[in-house]
Amino acid sequence: MNITSVEFHPEGSTQVVVLSFRDPRRANPYNVKGLSGLDVEEIRPRSYSGSGSSGQKFQHLSPGKREVVARIELNPSFALGKSYSDLRDDLYRMIQSSRTGMVQIQFKNGNNVVAAISGFISKFEAPTMVKTPEVQITFDCGDAALQAPVRTDVDVDALTPAAISITDNVSTAHHGFSMNINVIDPRPSFRLSDPNDDDWEFYVEPVGGFQDNDILSFSSEINNKYLLIIRGLTVIFLGDVLQPGSVWPVIFPGRPNLFTIENPEDYVLLDLSYYATFWGV
Repeated sequence: MNITSVEFHPEGSTQVVVLSFRDPRRANPYNVKGLSGLDVEEIRPRSYSGSGSSGQKFQHLSPGKREVVARIELNPSFALGKSYSDLRDDLYRMIQSSRTGMVQIQFKNGNNVVAAISGFISKFEAPTMVKTPEVQITFDCGDAALQAPVRTDVDVDALTPAAISITDNVSTAHHGFSMNINVIDPRPSFRLSDPNDDDWEFYVEPVGGFQDNDILSFSSEINNKYLLIIRGLTVIFLGDVLQPGSVWPVIFPGRPNLFTIENPEDYVLLDLSYYATFWGV
């Protein structure tokens, strides 16, 4: 991931703190002296079983607690009426500018936001009796990976329900995706699987089955999992009919991810999208 600046965006505030890596004339009010917590200090495995007969154990790997620490040198412009104290106070105001206290940390390449992560300020260190005043801010971002701010839309016109292939060459971490599928013929169940791997499947068997023109909508994203039928103006939640042994589908980066739908002639792919996801910078 190539980045040229990091920005802090406190929720509920228009104040943005910019830490640029391209400031040779030291014109910015804040100069980045150090930035840590953007790698992967701990990876936590969680085992689970697939649906196949081999009894193979899968591992879901996730980052441990992420603390981003920014060491910032204050660079006041006295001609513009900004003192060391003014710059320090502007940073203090980030601690809680909304009821959530969340601050979004954006990683930018030029004007493009490559990825972002949110957290609250858990520590603010600001020694004053020093020759060059600095501030060190610690953000508690929880168990979070870095994620692109906008979705990547997959061209479903190039896919068929019998042969879905997704290759994500931008992400460095695995991630889920969201998908909407039109049922064009009544079906008792829905089964999504990998044609080259018999050890997992995503199998749904709702009461009464699927009706003609139902839309099956699901997301396997870590913090946004859902499974439902949209039937006209009615939404039917299906979390309780996901069959035992079912595994939520995942996209692994840098390789083709293959999926197929059982009885593909009974479905039409409407859309498929995901957020590019990164272990670190």
